[in-house]
Amino acid sequence: MAVEIKDLTYVYSPKSPFEKKALDRVSLTVDDGDFFGIIGHTGSGKSTLISHLNALTRVQPKLNISSVLRVCGIDLTAKKPDLKALREKVGMVFQYPEYQLFADTVADDVAYGPKNLGLDEAEIDVRVREAIGKVGLDYNDVAQRSPFELSGGQKRRAAIAGVIAMRPELLILDEPTAGLDPRGKSEILDLLREIKRTCPTIIMVSHNMDEVAACCNKVAVLGEGKVMGVFTPAELFSRRELIHSLGLELPTVTELAAYLADSGIPVNPAVLTEEELILSLAHR
Repeated sequence: MAVEIKDLTYVYSPKSPFEKKALDRVSLTVDDGDFFGIIGHTGSGKSTLISHLNALTRVQPKLNISSVLRVCGIDLTAKKPDLKALREKVGMVFQYPEYQLFADTVADDVAYGPKNLGLDEAEIDVRVREAIGKVGLDYNDVAQRSPFELSGGQKRRAAIAGVIAMRPELLILDEPTAGLDPRGKSEILDLLREIKRTCPTIIMVSHNMDEVAACCNKVAVLGEGKVMGVFTPAELFSRRELIHSLGLELPTVTELAAYLADSGIPVNPAVLTEEELILSLAHR
């Protein structure tokens, strides 16, 4: 099991006029091998939840006396959890990760994490070359260039390369396609599906339901700091009222199928892909 959470609560500014409960007895599990989606409206607790998974936000002991938070086998409710081991196992790609680029060259930027692991130069070089190639960049073309000379999409790929060069067991993505044009979004999604071949488990926060439908095998829905349910994409997107109550939209194909079904055309309203929609129409 990659992640086990039971009754996790978190309160911002406790015992002050600004007190706000961000997580309210959250419980969920992420199995090894999952591509796990987390969705919910702004303020639902998504960012607070994922920031607990690499201990950027620490468990509040007084509120979590009997809670469980175990990530990649590390107990994060312990008084002194092994944070070095945790950050070797858990990679985090923040929203707009290109803003975190800082080194003089792409190769140096990607090498930063492996260097912090104390690896020798030969292993670091192997990981840097491997990671740059995995994100679809040409090592010979970009390695010695400044990351700030790259295009927006290339910058994001370089930033992701810096995380996967750590070879994490768990990769966490916060809105990985935010701010990209449709082509850039499609390219990043293709990249994530490719990364999933070698990164055992991925957790992705997204407002884009097309992305969730295309990538995830399970989806947790958060609302007001609580888990409202964990679903397969097919189960989730058959609950149109729930999706709309969260201020979210159905995947484009599912929305079209629902419109056709409501118009009297016999089509499966829960399809998730263009291929499924075409097959459904062909067999009506």
